[in-house]
Amino acid sequence: MPDLSKRAAVELNQIVHLYAAGEAEVVRAFFSQPRPIDDCVDVLLRQMGRELHTAHWLHRALRMLEGLDRTVDRHAFAEFLEQIAEEIEHYVILADLAESVAGRSPTADELHRYKVYAFWDPEVPDEELFNPLLPEANRMIEVARDVVSELGFERGWQVIRLSEGGGGGAFVECTRLTGEPFRDQLAAAMRRIVKDEMKHGPERVEGFARTWVRDEADLEAATRWLRAVMAQHLRVRNEIWRYPLSPERLRAIDAGDAQPFDETVGPYV
Repeated sequence: MPDLSKRAAVELNQIVHLYAAGEAEVVRAFFSQPRPIDDCVDVLLRQMGRELHTAHWLHRALRMLEGLDRTVDRHAFAEFLEQIAEEIEHYVILADLAESVAGRSPTADELHRYKVYAFWDPEVPDEELFNPLLPEANRMIEVARDVVSELGFERGWQVIRLSEGGGGGAFVECTRLTGEPFRDQLAAAMRRIVKDEMKHGPERVEGFARTWVRDEADLEAATRWLRAVMAQHLRVRNEIWRYPLSPERLRAIDAGDAQPFDETVGPYV
């Protein structure tokens, strides 16, 4: 079992790193040419929509509270509340930046324009889960539903959580931006966010391998579904950044054609 867990961690990390590299490439492609301010603000709004949805998890937190120390582990409860708080903090950081870059206070409708669930939640009506402006984000919800359908909610949810932040590639790449006001401001914002995103996803891999990979069938299912989820997450990231990568390039990354992912975060300035 220890050998299987180690091999599982290696294989799962290889998938995470491949797609983290792809998501970093999305950011580089976006900034490979000059961008008007409206495009920059729109990117922020699209990312904010994925951070904001976690506020709706509060209804689940209240139910967990009712079972605390009976059916709900207190450590799991605290972790869940921490994640909600962190994601909403990310929303606030990006909303403040959008306001600064736009030079005005966006309306609530503008700030919430791209609100969409990051993953499938069986307790949420479809009209709340999906957003007609975001076809790739909508497809991600369908992929997550397929994962849970095959693996069950708890195990499927743990696989999905490995993909959070897309491996951190886009966030890390943003911390390295410099040379103009928007790049500098975005880099500063992402340096505040990136550690949380790495903790939400990539840092879970070894624990997942120890807990959930008990045999070869478990490993096959985990790697197959993690690859499917992260491939779609890459397409969501491309959608957030206004489609700088072509469908052909996305498929090439799926096939393994990507620069190695460098996790080094850009320096504070």
